[in-house]
Amino acid sequence: RIACVTELTAICIADALKSGPATPHRLHVCGGGARNQWLMQRLRAQLPGLPIDDTRSLGLDPQQVEAIAFGWLARQTLLGRPGNLPSVTCARSATVLGSIHLANEKGARLC
Repeated sequence: RIACVTELTAICIADALKSGPATPHRLHVCGGGARNQWLMQRLRAQLPGLPIDDTRSLGLDPQQVEAIAFGWLARQTLLGRPGNLPSVTCARSATVLGSIHLANEKGARLC
């Protein structure tokens, strides 16, 4: 059953890449999927000719990409810069994401 779910995952990823607005030249996998050799094999089978590697080849540990992304988003918010890319997200405009709330002198309260 897990093999079926893994195959479905590979097929869905491949279909999404094939139907996207641009043809990818390379695929970098991160997170737990990068450790899953069966998934990586199935992705290569579904996307023949497309170089597939994990994000380590970019200098990013596959298990740390999400933390790095949230750090970048926080930085963008602190600088008052947009954290989205409308051409990717289909948002109407570039927008600063989130907000910063400073605690008062006595510290933050939960209630």
